Amino acid sequence: MKGLEVGIVGLRMLLAEGSGLLLAASLISQASAQNSYRSFPDSGTSFDLVSNFEIVVQGQLGELNGLRFILDTGSSYSAIDRRIAEKLGLHRRPGTVFSFDRNLAIEWADVPEVRIGPMRIAGISMMVTKLANISALAEKADGIIGMDVLSRAQKISIDYERRKVFFALDEERGAGFPAARAFVVSVIIQGISMHLLVDTGFKYVLLYKERLRHALPNLHTEGQPRDAVLGRLRAVRVNLPGVQISGQKGITPVLLVEGPGKVDLQGVDGYLGPAALHAKRLELDFAAKTLRWQ
Repeated sequence: MKGLEVGIVGLRMLLAEGSGLLLAASLISQASAQNSYRSFPDSGTSFDLVSNFEIVVQGQLGELNGLRFILDTGSSYSAIDRRIAEKLGLHRRPGTVFSFDRNLAIEWADVPEVRIGPMRIAGISMMVTKLANISALAEKADGIIGMDVLSRAQKISIDYERRKVFFALDEERGAGFPAARAFVVSVIIQGISMHLLVDTGFKYVLLYKERLRHALPNLHTEGQPRDAVLGRLRAVRVNLPGVQISGQKGITPVLLVEGPGKVDLQGVDGYLGPAALHAKRLELDFAAKTLRWQ
């Protein structure tokens, strides 16, 4: 199992009723790389793998069972579809949230309890929106489980071959434990360290063009850049040599996008989709602040 030096980044989202969220980021801590790994237990929570990267599990909100949730470490807060909030009769309040490079109008609601596998979190505020407006892949989902829930676990292990996810729990990391807002790893690009947010709801390696050019004014690419479209986002696909993710340098396809604009995301230079690691197994150890994969 390969290890990465990792930091937990707190994405502070300040809610003002009726006006929206101001999102900022600050690097809290880093931990040294881990090269050892313990085998997964036999039991676990089954999941469906959509488009070869998106993890969808069954869960429960209040009294509603059998709901389909996307596990998304790229989302600071969890969200439910508007129709689910209506079924539960939840009171909603307006707000906005930053997503990649834009503000999205949403609502907030207090959910009595969310259950995913062995995890039970009571009294949590969740975003309410039409999920299809966020992503076409979320159209058939009932909700998105983000870092406000996932980081309450000691660690989460994902077995892509067996389609199982395992939650290692710690009573001290329950509902009262402060949730992390992002899981960020250091990736070396042509000798410069860049911080990428690990996003299980994303398939590629994505970098903010301006930050990459600022860190590497003499950036070297190979081949011809190609235009790419990610939903409504326009990107440029380039092949970057000298990318060091797993100890060895290589050439990695990377998507470059504009942004994040005026929103302060210091400490986050882009996104790392685990599918780009070609991992059979992935472990996000929140307690040890370490990403491992095999």
